Amino acid sequence: MTSYSRNAANAEPAPTSAQGEKLRQSERVHLTLPIRISGAGEYGKEFVEEGHTVDVSRQGATIIVDCELRPCQSIKVERIGVSKEAMARVVGQIIRGTEGLRYGIALVDPNVNLWGISFPAVCEGDKAVLRVLLKCVACGQLEVSYLNEFEAGLFLYHRSIARICGRCGGWTTWTPPRSPVEADSQRQRSCYVLASGTRNQRLHDRIPVDAIGSVRHPTLGTEVVLVGNLARGGLSFYSTSSYPEGSRVEIAVPYTSKTPNIYVPARVVSSRKGLDNGLIEYGVSYML
Repeated sequence: MTSYSRNAANAEPAPTSAQGEKLRQSERVHLTLPIRISGAGEYGKEFVEEGHTVDVSRQGATIIVDCELRPCQSIKVERIGVSKEAMARVVGQIIRGTEGLRYGIALVDPNVNLWGISFPAVCEGDKAVLRVLLKCVACGQLEVSYLNEFEAGLFLYHRSIARICGRCGGWTTWTPPRSPVEADSQRQRSCYVLASGTRNQRLHDRIPVDAIGSVRHPTLGTEVVLVGNLARGGLSFYSTSSYPEGSRVEIAVPYTSKTPNIYVPARVVSSRKGLDNGLIEYGVSYML
């Protein structure tokens, strides 16, 4: 496995508003998709504005645009370059950043597959070890998939797995997708994360990894870290930052800026000084 430096790097700040939490009823995929929104603005004046998503879920998305929107405002969301559109309502503003205004939006009809990703029911993940965004190499279907312990071991080793594709009607090979907005043709590592179990319970054996992860904290922002091992209920990572025990974070493992990332909520449950470079080893447990 490719080795990485343990020097942590900073990334963009994470949304901190409680309004964004309302959209997290299903898996969220950190994915940049160009969009166009339109609707009736102040005094009924029609507007059209282009922007992009930050992350998407079955129920909605976090978006960045350069215009003022109101809570509960109805807007039409169009995928630029894709013949898909849907109505949504603005949940609220999450943060104002250098890129623009970040909002949470909820789809009016959550059965509309605006993002082209199949999201399974959360209850299907009871026996899962990993959550991973996979793509069918035969038809291109994107799906957030739950993998059990056996499937996770195969995937971590081969970076692909055989699964039944509902669209193809049979067994096909599934691999991590390249980002829809990635320009270069080099193959990139996709992002997958540990699935949270129904109880605070570990696998009998941890899965040792040498992978890059991303940790979001409400006040510390987003940081790229080295992940040491995975278990059913959580993982460990190394950082020079001070994360208080008991604090809530969001984690994607592995992380890359080139492909979609899935973040899930977790809680820091332990910390201890590392053996080198002044790093602290943190243990985190995934939250339901």
